[in-house]
Amino acid sequence: MLRETGQAEVGIVFDNLLLAPYFSSSGLFVNDVETLKTFLPTVSHYIVCIGGEHGFARAMIARALSGLGLKPLNIAHEKSHVEPSSELGSGHQLMPFAVVHKFCTIGHQAILNTNAVLDHECVLGDGVHVMGSAAVAGQVVVGNYVTIGTNATILPSLTIGEGAYIGAGAVVCRDVEPYAVMVGAPARKLRIRTHAFNEKIISSLTNVHGNTDGPAVLPSV
Repeated sequence: MLRETGQAEVGIVFDNLLLAPYFSSSGLFVNDVETLKTFLPTVSHYIVCIGGEHGFARAMIARALSGLGLKPLNIAHEKSHVEPSSELGSGHQLMPFAVVHKFCTIGHQAILNTNAVLDHECVLGDGVHVMGSAAVAGQVVVGNYVTIGTNATILPSLTIGEGAYIGAGAVVCRDVEPYAVMVGAPARKLRIRTHAFNEKIISSLTNVHGNTDGPAVLPSV
C-alpha cells in the first residue's frame, strides 16, 4: 500500500520475533532493539503493524515512538471509504473496501481489515482491530484495545468493554464486559483475557535523538 500511494519510503522494518523477513522490502530489516535505536534517528514516521489481540501493545509502542519525536503515518487503501462526517485518530490502517459510515469516531492506532463495516455513529477507542468482513451496527461503543474477529457481527447500540475479544463469526446481542472473550451465535463469554505485551521493548527505547528530515517510514512490529 505504501508503494501504491507513494506517500513514504520504507527505511526500517523491525520485528523482534523474526530471524529474517518473510517478504521483500526496500527497508533495512532489524530484529533487536539496540540495533533499532541506532537507526531510529534516520527516520521521521512510523507504522505499527502488529494486530489481532495485540491492540494494547500497538498503542503503547506507538506512544513510545511518538515520544521519541517520530510521527504516526495513516495508511488507507484507495478503495476504502470514510464518510467526511467521521473522525479517525492517528496511525489508522484501512484495508480495501473497509467502510466507515457517517458520524463515527475512531481512536488512535485502529486497524480495519478488508470489507470491515462500521455503521453510523459508532465510537471506537484506541488500538481497536476490526477484522475482515466484520459488521459493527449503528451506535455501538467499542472500548480501547478491542479485537472484533473475522465475520463477527455486533448488533446496534451495544457497548463492548475495553480489551474484549470477539471471536470469528460471533454474533453479539448484548453488552460485553471488559476483557471478555466472546464466541458463538449468540455470543457467550468463554473466559477473561489479559494483555500480552513485552514492556522491555518500550523501556529500551530511551535516549534516542535524531532529525526528522527524511521521508522514511518505520513499520514497527
